[in-house]
Amino acid sequence: MHSFDFVPVKLRTLPLDVYLECKIYSGKPEESDGTDAGFSLLCENQTVTQRLLDRLKRAIFPDTRIYIDRQYVIGALFSKGHYLGFSEADVTAIRNHENPWEKKKRPAPIPVKPAPKPKDSPKPGKKIELEIVGAKIFQDKLRVEKFKKTIEEYNITKDIAENMINTAAETGKVDKKQGEEITRNIQKQVNSTETALVLRAINQIRSADEYLHTHCMNVAYLNGLIGKWLEFDEIRQNELVETGLFHDLGKTQIAPEIMQKVEPLEASEFDEMKKHPVLALEMLMKSGMRNKAVLEGVIQHHERVNGTGYPKGLAANDICEYARITAISDTYDAMVTRRVHAESHSPFRILHEFEQGSYSELDFRYVNVFISCMVEELKGKEIIMNDGREAIVLYVNPSRLLYPIVEIDGTIIKTDDEFYCARMKNILEDD
Repeated sequence: MHSFDFVPVKLRTLPLDVYLECKIYSGKPEESDGTDAGFSLLCENQTVTQRLLDRLKRAIFPDTRIYIDRQYVIGALFSKGHYLGFSEADVTAIRNHENPWEKKKRPAPIPVKPAPKPKDSPKPGKKIELEIVGAKIFQDKLRVEKFKKTIEEYNITKDIAENMINTAAETGKVDKKQGEEITRNIQKQVNSTETALVLRAINQIRSADEYLHTHCMNVAYLNGLIGKWLEFDEIRQNELVETGLFHDLGKTQIAPEIMQKVEPLEASEFDEMKKHPVLALEMLMKSGMRNKAVLEGVIQHHERVNGTGYPKGLAANDICEYARITAISDTYDAMVTRRVHAESHSPFRILHEFEQGSYSELDFRYVNVFISCMVEELKGKEIIMNDGREAIVLYVNPSRLLYPIVEIDGTIIKTDDEFYCARMKNILEDD
């Protein structure tokens, strides 16, 4: 094995959910004396998951790199738009005993007088520079196409959800076939689409008149993501998605003047609103739903671990797992959405409020999972700052979730109270 056969890839550049059909090695490519040190096989043919990344970090510590076959990087990963932090020109330039990631002292070369170049000869490095620019354009185009496909699939599912909610409002029952179709679509997209793209689809601004069916669907998506992060099996993930989809179904039976009211609800109006978990349970049972885990999750999704929730004021372990998770998804989507009862927030604001205990009534074990996984998804993503400029998230300090470190036009900036993230970038609208 020689160092030029492998490319040193930093772990932070590996996109989640990509299947690496190759062998993954650890080890330095050369000893200090220049001899080949060889490689140690870590694993092969793996899907990149957070668990795999954590395992690799422990295995290669204190290094930050793994080594992947050079031809596989060029032939397979680049062709699918995964550039891993460098261009094809960089990888192609790797030759025997020459590694651009590690500068080594070498004997001074014998001076050779360069041959004269034509006056119109391009400047050194111009070709590689153009290739890098071309790769960046291709990558941006591929990203937009992927997002368009994600939005298209999301909107198809949203149309079915709208139909289901409208039917439920008229009949007091759920069309089980539509519910099953929505659940299948969401599970498929959650498990096969880049998580960041799913989150961008969820974070789209919606109008007040489409709030209910879109909110139900978004909570189902978020439940699916959390189930994925918790490594639930297919059955449990399916039940969790259904719980999110049906959790606010009872609101179809609440008076429109209460649902659409812009001002804060009166005490009597809020009492009416609090009936929606029970109404949802009744509608599901009337529709033939008999899955106890889903029914419990729906009726308990407003219960809180400190006993302040409704309808029964349950506390701690009396609340089922699906309800605890759905409470987090429900809260998150309500905060990121421009809706009649609340203004939107940046994802960092939401995570900060979770971390600071603003939502101490939620189960903090699941909140911790949600925060840590969301932080990983936000790294490297584009955001819009409060002054309108676009930035890239470089690092999120767990103790300062509200203020990520960002990059703008090559400059690294610490955010603060005066310069902060306003929202995630919309790839389609902001480009």
